[in-house]
Amino acid sequence: MIRLGFVAEVDQEACSGCGQCVPICPAGAIRMVEETSAVVDEDRCIDCQSCIDRCKKENAISRVTRPSEVLRFVDHTDLDQSQIKTLCAKAGILPHMPVCGCSRTTGQETIAAILKGAETPEDVCARTGLRSGCGIYCATRIFQALEACGIEVENPPDRRWIKLTLGLADVPEEVVERIDQAYPSCCVGEDWKRLTKRRSTSDKKEGSHV
Repeated sequence: MIRLGFVAEVDQEACSGCGQCVPICPAGAIRMVEETSAVVDEDRCIDCQSCIDRCKKENAISRVTRPSEVLRFVDHTDLDQSQIKTLCAKAGILPHMPVCGCSRTTGQETIAAILKGAETPEDVCARTGLRSGCGIYCATRIFQALEACGIEVENPPDRRWIKLTLGLADVPEEVVERIDQAYPSCCVGEDWKRLTKRRSTSDKKEGSHV
């Protein structure tokens, strides 16, 4: 959950129409109009300022005060809590723990955003405020949450989605097997099986797909 007091604004006269701000926006809040200028959707903007950093024209995009503060938050309490718990386990995230250190968005809120209609990483970010800070590590958790809900994330041609390895449970089994063979005394495979057991068990439970 984040509170937003600012929003990105494009100076149409200064904008060169290069479009480099479009793919960098984690919330999909920017689009090109007739391929000549960029326009910001205030309802989706999460004030991450990535567009300002990317823009090559000085002062073409600025950060302006919103008329009133807005909240990016998805309420999970009106949903089936057992389903949320199951999906969190399948995604390898904890319901009450933040999946993002910048926005403090929890696992259960991330899953709730998807259950309530978010179908892409951009949708999840626009609804929750995820990736409003560094935007790096929480991206992997977004992928995992979407996939746990039965939504496969494809790499768009104009964006760079990177699925980082954030813990042992994220490492592919074949890689774990190679590590086990090279360093058997470390018991990496044994630890990996414990960590991934919750995910494989949740696959068999009802409610693991939207």
